[in-house]
Amino acid sequence: MARVKISEYTAKTILLPDYLGLPATISTTVKDIQTIFGNTNLVVKVDQGIKKRGKQGLVKVNVTASEMSSILKEWSHLGWSSFLIEPVIEHDSQVEHYLALERVRNGWQVSYSEAGGIDVESSWDSVHVTTVPSSSDLSAVRNIVKDRSELSAISKFLSEILPIMETNHLVFLEMNPVIIRGDKLIPLDMACEVDSVGTTLASIPDRTLSDSEKSVALLDASTPASLKFKLINPAGRIWMLLSGGGASLVLADEVADQGMGKELANYGEYSGAPTDDDVYSYTKIILGQLLSTKDPKPKALVIAAGIANFTDVAKTFKGIIRALDEVKLELKKTKVKVFVRRGGPNEAKGLQMMTDFLSKANIPHSIHRHETPLTHVITEVKEYL
Repeated sequence: MARVKISEYTAKTILLPDYLGLPATISTTVKDIQTIFGNTNLVVKVDQGIKKRGKQGLVKVNVTASEMSSILKEWSHLGWSSFLIEPVIEHDSQVEHYLALERVRNGWQVSYSEAGGIDVESSWDSVHVTTVPSSSDLSAVRNIVKDRSELSAISKFLSEILPIMETNHLVFLEMNPVIIRGDKLIPLDMACEVDSVGTTLASIPDRTLSDSEKSVALLDASTPASLKFKLINPAGRIWMLLSGGGASLVLADEVADQGMGKELANYGEYSGAPTDDDVYSYTKIILGQLLSTKDPKPKALVIAAGIANFTDVAKTFKGIIRALDEVKLELKKTKVKVFVRRGGPNEAKGLQMMTDFLSKANIPHSIHRHETPLTHVITEVKEYL
């Protein structure tokens, strides 16, 4: 599986036991913020897996709770939907360092520089790299960290964090800047990646596969394409039909960030240039599972992905539409609304095909091109449910 970005908030809650931060949306209120932070000075940033936020004006420092609303509103109008609020940690820019960890064949590659911060790219020559085999053998770190007190703090930090990264299938972590106070490292900014769509399920015990999971596994084995499906909550009201492993984790992460984790029904993805027959069969299995739940509450079907390089959007949508057409009456009775966000080859044709079908079938829907942020559909889902 490809490496997939997760939000900074998710990364910090996994890796930092004392972390205090608030995931925010346009609906976050001053009261929500003051309940957590009181009148502390705050930093707020867009939290959607993008880099160079500072240079793009997507980080604001020394903000009060009362000022936050206008900032979130401004960023929302630009298309951003997920934000992170944290207390400001006062420090001098001269003490900002750079630290990155990456999973490699023979252990962990550690990159360190005494000069970190927003302009770190202008001083890449100062970044030193070494490889450690495991959290129990960090001797090579002394090759890149010369200051003994810093070496002690970094070694302690790595011995604690690397086992957590391995347990949670995290394969890349960049912390810039990170500051060192005594024997403690404090990462002010994190960029983190995992290695597959199944990583957030690592703590869920093994269980017997459902019939729908078995059906997808058999289908996956019969085609050179990749077809994955994990049933999380059969009674969930948010169902995912996604192309590409990255979209699955990013959107599932967004569902959790918006407080709807208990409603997430599944993880999964189709990729590897599947035929329209592959996509038809895959979609049919998922729709069968969705419709097996008799809960009268409305449900959401999210058909989304990043911007494809090679996958023909119209071709795959043809398969999805065939499956939807077979159960269109049941979808209406079950109060399913379809949320679509897609980009790539034949994007316009595919989206028009989907719009025409859903309109004719009188199924509620919301359709978006690639210009719409991927996570925006989850905000719409929350408003619908």
